[in-house]
This record gives sequence, C-alpha cells and structure tokens, in this order.
Amino acid sequence: MMFVKREITIFCVFGFLATAGVSGQEPLAEFDGLVGVQPFSNISQHASDAWFGDGIAETVSAALEARGLTVVTLAQSRDNPTETTSTETSGGLDMKSIGRPLGVRWAVTGGYQRLGDQLRITAQLVDTSTGAVPRAVTIDGRQSEFFDLQDRMINDLTTGIWETADRSVERIRYPNRPSERGSTGREMPVQTSEADAAAGRLVIDAVDLVPDAARPSGVRPAVEATEVGILTGRPSVHPNRTSMPPRIDGRLDDPLWQQAIRITEFVQQRPLDGAPATEKTEVLVAYDSNNLYFGVYAHYSDTRLIRANRTDRDQTFSDDTVALYFDPFIDQQRAYVFSVNGYGVQADSLLESSAERFMGGSGGGRPGSGGGSPGAGRGGMGAALAASMGGPPVGDPSWDALFQSGGALVEDGWTAEMAIPFKSLRYPRRSADEPHRWGFQVVRTIPSKDEADVWAPVSRSVAGFLTQMGLLDNLTNLSASRNLEILPTFTAIQFGSLDTSTGAFDQTTQPEGGVNLKYGVTPNLTADFTYNPDFSQIESDIPQVEVNQRFPLFFPELRPFFLEGQEVFTVPGQINLLHTRTIVDPRYGAKLTGKVGNTTLGVLVANDEAPGKRDDRADPGFDKTSQVFAGRARYDLYAESSVGVIATDRQFLDSYSRVVGADARLRLGRTSALTLLYAGSQHRDEEGAERNGPTAHIGYTRRGRNLSYGTSVDTVDPDFRTDTGFVQRVDTRSLRSNLSYSWWPGNKVINWGPLSSYGRIYDFAGVLQDEQASIGLRSTFANNLITVANFNRDMERFGGIEFFKTQAFVGGGIGASRRFSAGGFLSWGDQIRYSDSPFLGRSVTGTIFATLRPMTRLNADLTLITSRLHDPRHNSSVFDVKILRTFTTYQFTNRFLLRNIMEYNSLSRTLGANLLFTYRVNAGTVFFVGYDDHYAQENLLDAVRYPTTALRRTNRAFFTKLSYLFRY
Repeated sequence: MMFVKREITIFCVFGFLATAGVSGQEPLAEFDGLVGVQPFSNISQHASDAWFGDGIAETVSAALEARGLTVVTLAQSRDNPTETTSTETSGGLDMKSIGRPLGVRWAVTGGYQRLGDQLRITAQLVDTSTGAVPRAVTIDGRQSEFFDLQDRMINDLTTGIWETADRSVERIRYPNRPSERGSTGREMPVQTSEADAAAGRLVIDAVDLVPDAARPSGVRPAVEATEVGILTGRPSVHPNRTSMPPRIDGRLDDPLWQQAIRITEFVQQRPLDGAPATEKTEVLVAYDSNNLYFGVYAHYSDTRLIRANRTDRDQTFSDDTVALYFDPFIDQQRAYVFSVNGYGVQADSLLESSAERFMGGSGGGRPGSGGGSPGAGRGGMGAALAASMGGPPVGDPSWDALFQSGGALVEDGWTAEMAIPFKSLRYPRRSADEPHRWGFQVVRTIPSKDEADVWAPVSRSVAGFLTQMGLLDNLTNLSASRNLEILPTFTAIQFGSLDTSTGAFDQTTQPEGGVNLKYGVTPNLTADFTYNPDFSQIESDIPQVEVNQRFPLFFPELRPFFLEGQEVFTVPGQINLLHTRTIVDPRYGAKLTGKVGNTTLGVLVANDEAPGKRDDRADPGFDKTSQVFAGRARYDLYAESSVGVIATDRQFLDSYSRVVGADARLRLGRTSALTLLYAGSQHRDEEGAERNGPTAHIGYTRRGRNLSYGTSVDTVDPDFRTDTGFVQRVDTRSLRSNLSYSWWPGNKVINWGPLSSYGRIYDFAGVLQDEQASIGLRSTFANNLITVANFNRDMERFGGIEFFKTQAFVGGGIGASRRFSAGGFLSWGDQIRYSDSPFLGRSVTGTIFATLRPMTRLNADLTLITSRLHDPRHNSSVFDVKILRTFTTYQFTNRFLLRNIMEYNSLSRTLGANLLFTYRVNAGTVFFVGYDDHYAQENLLDAVRYPTTALRRTNRAFFTKLSYLFRY
C-alpha cells in the first residue's frame, strides 16, 4: 500500500467539545477528543499564494486551542520538498477514514481563491463519524484584508459551535490508541525538527497515523499527482485490483466494496466553484483485467431533493447523476464520459476539448457545434440550463459504449454500481506490468440545488475542464484482447404514399438486412464498417422555420454510424468541411479512427446511392453512385493544443469536389486560445464548370471567471465549393468580436453581467454587406433561473439595397421543479422580406418550450415555434408560421420504452405522427416496432381533385427492426 507522506503537528489539551450549530439549538455532540485541521486548498493555483493555506490552518488551530480543544494539524512533509500545499485537494487525507482510530471527531477543511485583488475563503466543519457538514462558511473581500477575512471566517465557523472549557494547554506525545477493530496500535515515529521541538510540537509521519489493522480494509485516501504536465499537483486515486467482481445490481453489498478505494472529498463547481459540497458523496473504485468498477453512494440531507426518473438511455440530463470522465492519454484533448442516475439509467458521451459547448458555452449557432435555440433539442430545458449555468461539460451523447449499471433508492439517497469494460475505451499500449495513468474526474449533479460537485476542483479562472482533471493511477495488467463487435440488423418496412395524379394510395413491402462491424485494431485504434445501414428508428429533425430564409438551413447529423467519431473531423472557423448529411443513402461505409502516439487519425469512405436515383433511365447518372472520402490527422502538441490536416473528396461521374486544409488550436496560458485554418477547394460540377478557391480563419478567445472576449477573421472565396461539407455563404470577408463580463455574488444571484458583440462582413469587391452590433445582459439566479436580453442595430445589404434593422431579444428559463421546467425566447423588430422586390417588414419570432414529468416514467417535451412578418406598406401579413411539436416518452421498464412524436406546421398545413416501441437490452441489442403517418391539407395537394381544407394522408409506414450485438 502506497501513501504520500504528511506531517502531523500534535497539540494535546484536556477539555470537552460542546457544539451547537445555531444559537438556541441543542448541542450537536459532547466529545472528549481531537479536532483535525487541514491546510486550506489553493484553488486558483497561484504559487505566490501558497503560504495562505498553512497560515489559515494555523490561525484556525490557534483559535480552537484558545477554546481548550485538542488540535491535529495536517501539513506537508519536509521529506518531500517538491510537494507544496498549494494543491487543489483538501489536504489529500480522508478525515472520515482516519477519524475514528485517531480520535478525531471533527475536521475543518476549506480553500481559498484569488482573482486579482479579490479573495474568497471557504471553510466547512465535517463530522468525521458521519461525513455530515453542520456548518459551511464563504467569506469574500480584498487580498489586502486577508487577516480580517480569516478572522471573520473563523468567527462565523466556530461561534456557537465550540465553547471554552479548560484553557490549560499541555503539549504531550500522541498516545497509542487501540482501534475499534481491536488493534493494539503502535508508537508513532517522531520526525521532530529543532524548530518544532523548540515550539513544543511533535511531528510524525501520516503514513503511520492509523495502524494497518485499524484502517478500514482497503480504504485509502486520494493522494497528489506529480509530474503529469499540466495535471501536476492534481488529486490522484490508486484503485485496488480485485479478484471478486461485483454483481451489478445497484446495491453496495458485495465484498469488493469493503476493499475498494473510497473518494469522499468533493467541492462545488457550480454555483460557487471551490466551496464545500453541500451533500455527501462516496465513490468507490476497483478494477480487474477486464473492467473498471465503481460504486456510488449519493447522500441527501433531505430526500425530497432527489431527482431520479426511469427514462431511456442518454436521457438523464434533468436527473441527479454521478458522471465519470476518463482521459486515457492524459493529453487533455478528449474524454470518455459515463454517468448513471438513481435508477441505474445509463448515459455516455465523448467530450472534445475543442467543442464549442465546452464549459457551458453555446455553439453560437455554428453548424455542427450544437448551437441553436435553447430547448430546441431533445435535452429540453435541462440541457439548456446545464449549459447556460456553467455546469460540467456534457460532451456528444451520440457516442455509445457497452457497459453495465444498476441503481437503487435507499433511505438517505441512492446507490449505484457501474462496470466499464476496457474494451469500451481507447487507451495507449503498455507492457503487462507498466502502470497506466489516466486523467480522471468525478462529477455529481444535484439540479434541485443548482449544484454540481467535482472531486478534482475546477476553477472558472481557468478556461478548460480537461486540464483540471485529477488522475486515475497505477492500473496494471489490463486485458490485451482485441475488441470485435458484429451487429447484424434486419428491417421490414411497409411503405405507402399518395399518388396525387390518380388519388390512389400505393403500398410496397421491403425487407432488408444489413451488418455493422467494429474491430479494435489496437487498444486505441478502431475500424468500423457498415453495409446497407437502416436508420428508420431515428427521430425526425428538430423543426425549423423554412420560409423567408436567405441562406440554407443546417440540420445536424442524427445517424449513429456517422455520429461516432465525427469529432475527429471538426476544424475551427465558420465552415464545416465534413457534414455527413451530404451522404444521403449509403450503400456501405467504413471508418478508421483512433490515435497513434500523439497523432489522432480519422479516415471515412462511403458509397452513396442517392445521386443515382433519377427518373430518366437515359440520364448518364441513372443508378450510379458517388464515392466519398475524408481523411484527418491531428498532432497533439500539449494540453488542448494541436495542429492538423484534413482532406475531403466526392466523385460522381466526371464531377468532383475536393478540399485540402491545415488547422491549429493553440492554448495560450490558462484562459486564452488561438485557432487557425486555411483550406483550398477544387470543384467541377456535372456540366464541367470548374471553380477553385480558398477559405481561411484566425480567431482568438479569452475566457475568464469575470472578463471574456474574443475576435475572429474569416474569409470564404467566391469560388469556394464543397459537396462534402456545409457552407452557408461564400464571397465574404468577415470580422467578428465579442466582449462580456460576469459578477458572481454567490447568493440568490449566481452571476450576472453585460455582453456585447460587433461584426462586419465585406464581399471580395470590398463592399460592406453586413454590419452587426449588439449589447445585452445575462443573469443566472438560484432555482435554475436564467435570463438574457439583447438589443441589436444591424445593416444588411440585399438586392443592392442597404437595410437598417433594429431588433430586440429576450429569453430565459426556469427548471426549479422535477415535474416542470420551461423557457423560451422572443425576438421582435425589423426584418427583410427576401424576394425579387425586397422590403423591410416588422417581424416577431419566438420559441416556447416546456418539459412535463408528472411521474418518474412519463416525460413530455412541448415546443412551440412561431414566426410572422408584417408588411407595413399595406398593413398586411406576409406570413404567420406556427410549428407545434410534442415529444412524449413512457418508460415501462428500464428496457421497454414507448415514444411518440407529433408535429403540426400551420404554414404548410401538414401533420406528422411517429410512434415507436423500443426494447433495449444494451447499446447494441435493440428491437423496434414503429409507425409513421403524415397528412396534408387537401386543397394544397390538388385544388381541383381535393377542393376541401380537410387533412388527407400522404405517407404511411410500418416497420420492425432487430439488431443483435455479438461481442468478442
């Protein structure tokens, strides 16, 4: 068993401890023993502030001694001068684990954080027998007021808790203490320096604080990590190897958990980063050659706070969860995320450091970034709130892995178990006895308290989540077997459609088969192949208003084969160089993704049948297919920094579309980043017309706790074309900038501040096409309430005319209740009518979304999108669109789900309904039965044949699909 050395300075007095958390209450306990004080954590990691931690701890100790108490102070070992107390752990020792053998009933822990001249000190009193926190204190002020701040903190922490009994102080040697397990204890080795001896202190080695027999079996505290680049000094955990795998049923009654490493030290990331967690969390860790095992015990002071629902896989965004983040390469580039709720419902995702949604940011609407209207996606209000309030990053949930989980509600919270196969992860090669060291983080979310707690502290003063992870250390002899997955599928579809020329409803039946293969070429390089894939069970696109759009709309990829690994092909800038929705009907596809050394690789090939589906058999392209290729290589320089190249190609008959580019992402210090891209295209269409042109991007962002800003320059040549990507607009030279500032009061108002942006877009002739200026205010309140307001003054050139537009925007949402959350936005002002005779009209657009959960098994997401344009010249309405969409699920069991989607569009007068029964055994073995129905207003189909406004069925389909996963 390995332990990092610590020192203990022992002050022994005779007295008693009487606690009364609030004046007028009964004492919490009466106890004759010791009080433990740990050096306070340096959360902001400023090396010059390292002395604060020891200074605060010494002052707390002196104050407690003055109250006649025995004080045990944990300090750093002089035997290891390379270590420092300015870590982000709470001293590194688990006070609960050593509390009873030591006789330490109460522990004082905390941290401090400095930004400029502003200083925050947090402290908590921990009952080591139960882990309860009867009192927590947060004090804010200026660094120049340091001594006053710590005095205020000590006063607030101890007033009414400890009263003076016997003020006589006698420094004596720490005695042998028999443990409650019957150990006889042993003499502690003295390492007292001359200075300590002169002060009457004894210094002993914390390794020997608790005799092995007295220490709870196998339970060891987290220690500090060393020499892991940017993760130096971060907390680390060394799990035990086990030969007794647990039964994954959600109950922590297996013998394994008595020997497992226990993680109990958590601090807040949200709402007050670095403050003590308000609820107790225990995470147990063990492993064998094939799996990582995790046990979770989420405690609650009030079980009415629990949010746990029976829902489908990856749909736990509004629940209380515990999530595990793994960075096997410790490159701070990507992480695998596994989470579980109180019922054991699984969720998994892949987190890229370059994701626009990172650290709660939004995608900004960039195609492929996940941006868009809050609540517009399947996540509804829960996902929107998590992003807006700066919670832990979620990652891309389209990535699916095979793992086991179970959960159960218990008297004071919930417990869960997880078994994560190493086959489900990619990790570097190691010899049999060479230890693995992975980046690691544990996150607990408690939506009812707006709270997210982390094991490795995360500061908003550092722009990055992966760079602030801890370490999972000393994993050895992991299985070297290759992962082989075979996923055959069988689909039977009966499809019918209306022939408007005859009025007949034609029906066809089409059985099809397909297969998907996945093979682990190495532990960190995976090959995928699909033949004749079927995506009939995929839900329909999120609705968007398609009328009066100047540029094409972006619809995100939803198909699993193309979603997995898509993060490898992302590049910075406004252009999406690989948008797999351009591969409409693949006959087959193959991918190779993974990492070799410091180089991330991605190769995609596909054969698309869609271009050849033409009515005229004499057409040269009839029944022909297009060939698509995309290749990507990215070399990781250092944390969240890389350089890369990308190439894409699509060929059909004699036409082609090719793009080659190079890009870079460079992290500049703790809060800044630089992104670069240059790409050139070669394009020839089916008529033989050729176009060649480049696109370029350079961007700088600074994202801090208070001040954030960024600027970018993008150019897209008039002749730039790509048939494999998504380009919204060419012939542009654009400059964009943004600036925001946030205050963090930390009470009812979590944060608030102004935000602004400015941009100009020129064409290549130097003519100003657009000018955009915006100013606004964003606020986050307690009880999951967010608000934002913007005012825009823009100029847009269309049809050779300069239109000056004024618009206002307000939005927000609330999710304080488990049963109901809601939000939306409203925008009104000037808008151009894009037509041959353009004019400036008055526009109102808005979205309202709500989530209803009347019971744990039933969930309903409702979305109303509206857009209307008024012509002031004639005082008439140009259009008035309303789209209503409902997404309802009922979870009969953890495996059996019923889903219903209804959507009505008032402009096209169409109604769609989709019903799906799902029986899911795991991420691969699934059985579907579905029904899809579409109606349209008759007179819009054929006014002569159908003169009424009644709805008539235009399409209908029944389908069944079975996929079964074989894994070797």
